[in-house]
Amino acid sequence: MTEPLESVEINVLGRAYRVSCQSDQYQLLRQAAQKLDDALGDLRIRARGSSNEQLAIMVALNLSHELLLEKNRIQQYSESMERRIRQLNDVIQDALKEQSKLSVDDCN
Repeated sequence: MTEPLESVEINVLGRAYRVSCQSDQYQLLRQAAQKLDDALGDLRIRARGSSNEQLAIMVALNLSHELLLEKNRIQQYSESMERRIRQLNDVIQDALKEQSKLSVDDCN
């Protein structure tokens, strides 16, 4: 069942925005808004004279880049774990075959 939507006020660069989110996502949304506000504030200090739109585009690009890096890292980890699982499965299968041979030899 889908959680009901809740109206939440967030603040970014001193402006209040009302957004809807599922009630179980409220804290994550607030954290995301805080991360965005912090990033915009930091960039505003470094890039004086930039418009809010320029700042928003630069921060969005940086956050998108971070997200892609993290997705890539997770994908590589997943592939590594899949390879390791296949290797372990092969070791188990070989051990079971060896055990089966030993059992047959013991019966003879």
